Amino acid sequence: MSRAKHFDSRIELKRALLGLGLGLVLVPLFVFVFGRIALGPYEGSIGEFLATLYLDLLKGSPGAVGLVLGPYGLYVIARVTWLLAERVGR
Repeated sequence: MSRAKHFDSRIELKRALLGLGLGLVLVPLFVFVFGRIALGPYEGSIGEFLATLYLDLLKGSPGAVGLVLGPYGLYVIARVTWLLAERVGR
């Protein structure tokens, strides 16, 4: 069976949850730490930063949504690109 035609929803769900988890925890921590390095001190603590991010996420702020969905979105873009490259290469 061709790799392009095979789709396992359980594996995809695990990947989506992993991407969402990274977007909710790890990416915001990186943004906070590297933002402090590049831009200087943040006015609040990491907890206040995360609270602001999560409130913005609940409000549907495009920046917060993009930050949280970014890891899984990058995976999806890479996978689609890979599958299209396989298809064109035939």
